[in-house]
Amino acid sequence: MELAQNSADAAAAAGVPGRLLLRLVDDPAGGPGRLLAANTGAPLDAAGVQGLATLRASAKRGAGSDVVGRFGVGFSAVLAVTDAPVVSSTTGAVRFSRDATAGLVREAAAGPRGAGLRAELERRGGHVPALRLPFAVAAAAPPDGYDTVVELPLRDAAARDLAHRLLAATDDVLLLALPALDEVVVEVPGEPARVLRDVEERWRVLRRSGRHGPAALAGRGVEERERPAWHLAWALPRTPSSTGPLPGDLLATALPGASPTAAAGPGVLCAPTPTDEDLPWPALLVATLPLGPDRRRVVPGPAADAVLDAAAEAYCDLLVEVAADGGDALVLLPHGVPAGRLDAELRERVLRRAGEAPLLPAVEAAPDGEGTGRLLLRPASAVALRGAGADDARLLAALAPSLAGLVAAPRAVDRLLTDLGVLRLGLADALELLPGGGPPDTARELFAALLPLSGDGASREAMSGLPVPLLDGRTVHGARGVVVLDAAAAEALDAEAAGLLAGYGLRVAHPGAVAGGAGELLVRLGAREGGAWALLTDPALAAAVTGSPDADDPDAVADAVLAVVEAAVTGAGGAVDEDAVARAARDVPVLRDLALRDADGEPAPASALVLPGTLAAAALDPRAVGEVDPDLVAAWGPAVLRAAGVLAGLVAVPVHGLDLTDPQEVDDAVERGVTALAEYAEEVWGDLLDEGPDGLEGARGPAGTVVEDAWAVPDLDLVESRWPDVLGGLAATPAGAAALTRPWAVAGRQRPGPAAWWLRTRGPLPAVSRSAGGTAPGWLPPAPDWAGALPAAVRAALGVLADLACAGPADAGPLLDAAAAADPARVPVADLLRVWALLAAHAGELPPGAPPEVLVALDPAGRPVRAAAGDVVVADDPCWAQRSDLGPRLLVPARHAAAVADLLDVDLASDRADGEVDTGPVQDRPVPAEVSALLPGCPPVWVRAPGLRVDGRAVGFWVEPADGPGPAGVVARDLPGAAAGLAVAAGRWPLRRAVAELLAGDPDARARLLAEELPG
Repeated sequence: MELAQNSADAAAAAGVPGRLLLRLVDDPAGGPGRLLAANTGAPLDAAGVQGLATLRASAKRGAGSDVVGRFGVGFSAVLAVTDAPVVSSTTGAVRFSRDATAGLVREAAAGPRGAGLRAELERRGGHVPALRLPFAVAAAAPPDGYDTVVELPLRDAAARDLAHRLLAATDDVLLLALPALDEVVVEVPGEPARVLRDVEERWRVLRRSGRHGPAALAGRGVEERERPAWHLAWALPRTPSSTGPLPGDLLATALPGASPTAAAGPGVLCAPTPTDEDLPWPALLVATLPLGPDRRRVVPGPAADAVLDAAAEAYCDLLVEVAADGGDALVLLPHGVPAGRLDAELRERVLRRAGEAPLLPAVEAAPDGEGTGRLLLRPASAVALRGAGADDARLLAALAPSLAGLVAAPRAVDRLLTDLGVLRLGLADALELLPGGGPPDTARELFAALLPLSGDGASREAMSGLPVPLLDGRTVHGARGVVVLDAAAAEALDAEAAGLLAGYGLRVAHPGAVAGGAGELLVRLGAREGGAWALLTDPALAAAVTGSPDADDPDAVADAVLAVVEAAVTGAGGAVDEDAVARAARDVPVLRDLALRDADGEPAPASALVLPGTLAAAALDPRAVGEVDPDLVAAWGPAVLRAAGVLAGLVAVPVHGLDLTDPQEVDDAVERGVTALAEYAEEVWGDLLDEGPDGLEGARGPAGTVVEDAWAVPDLDLVESRWPDVLGGLAATPAGAAALTRPWAVAGRQRPGPAAWWLRTRGPLPAVSRSAGGTAPGWLPPAPDWAGALPAAVRAALGVLADLACAGPADAGPLLDAAAAADPARVPVADLLRVWALLAAHAGELPPGAPPEVLVALDPAGRPVRAAAGDVVVADDPCWAQRSDLGPRLLVPARHAAAVADLLDVDLASDRADGEVDTGPVQDRPVPAEVSALLPGCPPVWVRAPGLRVDGRAVGFWVEPADGPGPAGVVARDLPGAAAGLAVAAGRWPLRRAVAELLAGDPDARARLLAEELPG
């Protein structure tokens, strides 16, 4: 660099283009060789020789402002490789030699006045300066085309290696640091010559110059004060082929095709020779900053501040040029941890100025005809996203038309943008600024761009206020409550109908905004996705239906709703989908409230209208329903009207979330046609709803009072005829069969649903009946012949019995009533006992209902007799069953007696007598061991009392409760009575006959009998 610097100064002094030849020459004798440096320009003169031989006494003092060397120390750098440099010029030559100088010094030291010199030479270890004494030498002609040549005989192999490395490292930085040099030629034996020229074709160079005032140079050396001019240059590689290291990913981004390396040039400040001031920037800075005596560090002060200010201004101008030419200037800005004091001071100046420089390309393109087509913004006027999507090109392009000044914010420069003063917006803030009312395709692009971000919860939260254009022309903020339709459904609903339903809260996304998968974003943000069914089940459509009777234009509302219904029930190819019709009628019961015109032009709920010529028109009370307007039938067809609730026959509807303890909910269900629901709740569930456990009210699930997953059949009370067809039609559908057969669950119990209850208590069938061809008792009323065509499960639910064994809990009460209505002589005792057993088994779960007025019970002779319910008693157990004097008896297992008496509201036998026992003479009898084995827990003895009476009435046995923890006492007239009493005491009544045989048999017979009974 020092030889090149002298060459540049020579060219500048002569005003000619600077050319430098650097040639490494081999020594034929095998020595280390020579290094030649030839240059053009002003030849060597006496002042130059004096400057070379006098340290820090430059001959360039007072030279022009283009001269670089100033300190008179640069030439001494040749001593790194030689001890005998020679300078030859067209004006003469001069030689320096350390050996020759040492000889003269030793000769002088040997003289009479050389004592001091000898001492100094000894102190220096014999070392003498090589560049103090110039020696005359015959001038050697410089190479052709050059004016001066410096010849450096290389000291040794190490010196040659150093020279070779320095030549190999010679690159464009030399020409950039020394603008007076136009060309550098490097010749090394065995290698092709390298020629460096036209450096500004490979580097973008921006130069600045100026002059320091006297105050800025106060305290500096004479040479600096006499030459106040300063120069600086910034050089940025244009392509990756520039010699030397280039600026890594910064360059790769700013300059297409660049390869990733480190900083530009040596990564230090050149002043103009490289210093020790680290400056790892993507551009090389060459500046005549004031240096310390070692020329390695910048000296702070006014002069340095002035040049650094100019360098910062120039660098911003360079970045503006890069941006204007289509490059990315942002990545060329330094940021992060500074490499040193100078780096920190310079980058602080640059960043402060860059905030007002047009460096950032807006996402939005510039108006036609302006520059490169890019709109460049000052950072202080720009806006950038923060966080997710900040550098997503598609998202930014979608936001740009509505967000002026938007720029990309790559992660690598995110902090830098903030430092430059760019306004940062989170995604939520950016979306909130978007205006509504834009074209749907703009929204579609935005939705598609946002979709990749929707997998992150924070991003979805940020999109909660996303503007969504609707089919009716409005724009809403937020996707929740919006319906995203498929193409078929979108065609069924036009903007006018959407606008009409919008008044009820319907939000349908504009099809143009959600096409091509963009609607997936809205679904992820809470919108409902689907076809016409999504519309049909939208709460807004329910509100429109409910409000249709009071609408300004009920017919328009009806048409809008029916259009949605039609789309929902139309299958592929335009054919009606009957399953969809049934589903709409079943699962969207609110449609029954839609106001439609009847045949007289009067509005009525759809559920109060029938289709002409249908079963509903023939079977339902004409005073309660009317025929639908024929024009509606012609316009929409029977299937659409059936789906909307117009009746063709009775249909079952689902029941979900109905709280039987809420009068309003019950009344609403009644208004929707669920027949006699209030009476059903009271009669069937009243005992549980009124007196059920605390906390059941309003509770969901089988243990609560809210009915879920149930079915009902509206309008049963309107049927006047055609019952076989009505019930047959219901039973033929899964929903209808479920409504007839599936019980309702409330408060942990299951009881018949309202349809079966109504049909059995108020409908065309007896509460219980016998089917034709079955084996059910003849005392039951016969079922109509048409009942035989119903499915078996439906017949059973409606009380049509093929056999008494088929009876279920719901049949127990009706069977009692049927027996009371029949001729007692026709009711076998066996049938009564079966009915009473059924009643007893379910007494705890049956609704009390109204107490019966008449019952069939057993008279004292054991014959069935019709009696007033108040006269009948329920025998507490087999002991009390002997008391025929207390009234007609109803016999049930002892463990159920109290529940049956409570259910029928009759007395227990023990309620009518004291049960006072009179034994007369008694005799204790031991209980055989075989009996104790068969009846664990029976008393060890029984008391024989031939005159046993209770309340003065003769009885065969009696069991008296134990006074303490022991077994009860058994008193009996004889062995059969003892057997019965012991069985009652042990709670094993069915074993009484086996006990009687054991008591009467001999020991051998007892063992045999016991062996027969115990396995059972």
